[in-house]
Amino acid sequence: MRVLSWNCRGMGSKSTISYLREIWHKHKPDFLFLSETKQDFNFVQSFQGHFGFDKLVTVDPNGASGGLALFFNNEFQVNILYSSNRMIDVEATTLGTRVFMTFVYGDPVPKLREQVWERLTRYGMARSEPWFIMGDLNEITGNHEKEGGVLRSAGSFLPFNNMIRDTGLLEFPARGNQMSWQGRRNKVIVRCRLDRALANEDWHTLFPRSFTEYLGMVGSDHRPVVAHLENKLQRRRGQFRFDKRWIGQDGLLESIERGWGRENSENSTDFVAKIINCRHEISTWRKDNPPYGKDRISELQKALEEVQTYNNRTQEDIWEVSRKLQEAYKDEEDFWKQKSRNLWNTVGDLNTKFYHALTKQRRARNRIVGLYDENGNWIVEEQGVEEIAVEYFGNLFQTSDPSNFASFLEEIVPTITPQMNAKLIRLASEEEIRQALFMMHPEKAP
Repeated sequence: MRVLSWNCRGMGSKSTISYLREIWHKHKPDFLFLSETKQDFNFVQSFQGHFGFDKLVTVDPNGASGGLALFFNNEFQVNILYSSNRMIDVEATTLGTRVFMTFVYGDPVPKLREQVWERLTRYGMARSEPWFIMGDLNEITGNHEKEGGVLRSAGSFLPFNNMIRDTGLLEFPARGNQMSWQGRRNKVIVRCRLDRALANEDWHTLFPRSFTEYLGMVGSDHRPVVAHLENKLQRRRGQFRFDKRWIGQDGLLESIERGWGRENSENSTDFVAKIINCRHEISTWRKDNPPYGKDRISELQKALEEVQTYNNRTQEDIWEVSRKLQEAYKDEEDFWKQKSRNLWNTVGDLNTKFYHALTKQRRARNRIVGLYDENGNWIVEEQGVEEIAVEYFGNLFQTSDPSNFASFLEEIVPTITPQMNAKLIRLASEEEIRQALFMMHPEKAP
């Protein structure tokens, strides 16, 4: 699914309509949201047939400013929940799932923006289904999303950031120039990231391979933004990850000892080979000793209901099942805490949802959806991305075989004495290696 959003600054301009036709033909969005149309329903409707959309919802402008338009097709079973001069909120169905989508035009008046954030906060806190918002929000999260002009105070970003935090909205990976607006303030060019797309954790789970693309700035002082929402996640070969829930379970230490003591035909004393052997032995052991998970928690919940229902069960039976259920909950929290890589939160109540959201946010931020090759082509296939990365770093660290630089070195005054150099090139002692390893956090890998 693709969603295109653009603050077109008026649909009456020929250059605006020409560019709109161009980007529509190129991206073929399933939803098209336009803000600041500055035109009434009849004028906007004249383009509905050209773009091939079944339905159109508009909010008429207030005089010569404002105006919203949302184009969509019947296949998504769209139901309009709310519309105003600031947003159009809809319920839709995609991939057999009920979802919510809110198309926003943030208030140009700063003191009135908090009314928009307040409504979005109420939406986010009331909805447990996938939720997506997109548009010209007319606000930034910090001075890092601004170029030129006077820096704003940190406090001015709080209402917007609080809304994002309270609703659990997460950013999408983005490509292109993210400074989506450009204008002049006191004769100085200012650029800001006013346009964006955000979604909650459930939306990112439904569309795990998604990103936003910022297009060229033509016919308006805003860039169009396309959200590419893909649900097909390429499965890669799983990598070994140590799960701290295994610590203390029967058989773990024995499997590590077997792996460390196994003799290889090539080199039985090789350290790396011993690590690989341990990994293989742990992988074999864990197949027969799976940790607690959602399925196990569900089974224990049913078992607890049974022992509480039947009169022939003793209080000790109830306590035993309750103890196992509490262990399962604790293991599930530890699992998501480890995956979230959160180090500052060490104690407190169960925070599984918090750690789960952190993990989703980190994955969305770190996901590489594509790379440009040396010819400027955007490559998204896994093999192509891998080849570009290997070639780039190969060229980066490849020597150019320089020569005739002895004369330059003669001008450099040595600062490393022979005694210092002897210390630098000597082999590290066992104690130094131990100290370096134990300086790392217990849940980090070297």
